[in-house]
Amino acid sequence: MTFLRTLAVLTLASTVACNRSTSSRLPAPIGVDRSPSLTYAASCGELEGAIEDALVLEMKSRVEQLREGWGVAVPVVGGWANYAGAAGPESFTTTNAQVAGVDEADFVQNDGTRIAALADGRLHLVSSWPADAMTETASLAIEGWPRDLFLSGDQVVVFSTVYVPRALEGTQPICAEPLAGAGTAPGSMWCGYQASNVTKVTTVDVSALSAPRVTSEIYLPGSYLAARRIGTRVRLVMRDELPFPDGVALWPELSADASQADRDRAFDDLVTRNEALIRARTLDDWLRRGAVERPDGSTEELGYACGDFAIGSAPVHLGILTLATLDLDRQALAARTSVLARADVVYASKDTLYAAAGHWWWWPMPGQGDATYLHAFDLRDPDRAAYLGSGVVDGTLDDPYQLDELDGALRVASTLSTRVEDPTQPWGRIELSNQIAVLGLSGGALRTLGKTEPFGDGERLFGTRFVGSRGFAITARQIDPLFTFDLSDPAQPRKLGELTLPGFIAYLHPLDDTHLLGVGRELAASGAMQVKVQLLDVADPAAPSPLSTVLVGEGASWSESLWDPRAFTWFPARGLLAIPFTDLAADAFVSDLRLFKVDPAAGITPAGRLSMADVFATASGPGWSFAWSPSVRRSVLADDFVYAISDAGVRSAKVADLPAWLRTVQFAPP
Repeated sequence: MTFLRTLAVLTLASTVACNRSTSSRLPAPIGVDRSPSLTYAASCGELEGAIEDALVLEMKSRVEQLREGWGVAVPVVGGWANYAGAAGPESFTTTNAQVAGVDEADFVQNDGTRIAALADGRLHLVSSWPADAMTETASLAIEGWPRDLFLSGDQVVVFSTVYVPRALEGTQPICAEPLAGAGTAPGSMWCGYQASNVTKVTTVDVSALSAPRVTSEIYLPGSYLAARRIGTRVRLVMRDELPFPDGVALWPELSADASQADRDRAFDDLVTRNEALIRARTLDDWLRRGAVERPDGSTEELGYACGDFAIGSAPVHLGILTLATLDLDRQALAARTSVLARADVVYASKDTLYAAAGHWWWWPMPGQGDATYLHAFDLRDPDRAAYLGSGVVDGTLDDPYQLDELDGALRVASTLSTRVEDPTQPWGRIELSNQIAVLGLSGGALRTLGKTEPFGDGERLFGTRFVGSRGFAITARQIDPLFTFDLSDPAQPRKLGELTLPGFIAYLHPLDDTHLLGVGRELAASGAMQVKVQLLDVADPAAPSPLSTVLVGEGASWSESLWDPRAFTWFPARGLLAIPFTDLAADAFVSDLRLFKVDPAAGITPAGRLSMADVFATASGPGWSFAWSPSVRRSVLADDFVYAISDAGVRSAKVADLPAWLRTVQFAPP
């Protein structure tokens, strides 16, 4: 019996007592599904019923929590090839990727002689080699909110999100300016990131770098989540939130002197009206179609097949998770698979893509423990991503680096969180620890093969890395323990060692089999929060040790590489690390690119900095203008040269001559 069918039965049969921890108006929360699965919809009627059942439950959960006084009583209405230029460098860095051979989309990519970057709603194309002759050759307006791109041979593939009003929103679209159609942008950018509900894939021919040419435009329903490229196939992951229909409200109209009986009747009537609005919609209202726009002006609508949607057995927040396969050779959509679930973390090896969706306790109560459902899809077929099976691990996941696949075994590091009784908290108190579980596909399911004992009590995972048959996990609260694990036997993963360090490390990067390079933060004796670059010796996993540490910053310092590994640039050919750096001190704001020489024998040595403080971005309108210096966000290293990249432009320099610079390309304002 699927979760949604189970829900329908429980809705009728529930007799849970009413207090601050439970509600008689909701079914008792379903426990963690230890044998989760996906089943493709047998009919369009089943699919529509599943969507509406889940939305009704979501609505009731929100209303009941407000009724019980857990939220603020605020009315909420409406929906929610190589470039034929100069010879390239001998060696250069590309986008930092978790898995070798699986390219990750970013807002900047390069191939040694060309840099493609997204800024201010445009694709900027830069001829970057030689470094002292760098120049922007062209830029191209991109519809919507450009997110990421791939530079693959003579193609740039850009993923942007655009806002398209849908029937659910009725007279109250999120943006004030409704769109005429999928291919028509609003008159301004003010819809913004949160109001983007369609992903546009724009393919650009850059064989002539000074004359880029759009060759394909594909619109797919759902907001952009992630993209991975293996050869000429791109796996694009999107999520659609399925907003409530226009008119659904979460708080009734109540007079100031309303009695408890009046209040109860108003809430009950509100739930009844909301459910009627939800169930009055058709499947075409819930599921939107995509479109392909060709350079000749013709348009092809992309429909949907109900049988392409999978319904899960486990209770998760409703949404639509879509995995689309794009063929770069044909510049076409090859296939789509969708799951009725909201997922936030995606990991892909060369063979398998995993999507993680958290268990939903729609009414928090002591005794509940968080869990994450994992759905596996086969990437070995270049033209589709067939569903392989599902599994579950205890705890929650925050980023893809908590997952890793080796020889068919999936290793998962999670933060365990359990609600326990607490007389001061009606819905309980959260207790934390962490665990690594190993799963394997067998009989159409991801089955648990083994798991470690919980570790890091009272702390949560900050940084995780799997290197071959070993695992490394950083947990943190005030201090920073590094735990090492032997994962060579999937049935018996075990902790080997522990190293306690001040501060925390957020990202771990393997230099070789015996050394890890980490980036984190640490509190200095002066009170400054500094960025920490640390080299760790893990030759003996039972006794890891710090080899070298460098702290930088005078105030509140941070680096984008702490939360986005794509901002971490390691250049093994020169033993150089580059990270964007920001410092907010008492008398100055600093943003630049910091370089470090890293050698296991000699340790870590600062190797210079490259500032772009004088490179300003501007915006203007009728009667107003504004200029600011954006933070450095990315870097490229090529032979003896370094490039710093911000939303305002690109600057090149010779590493040995830092902080002096060679050339600056400043992006023109939109």
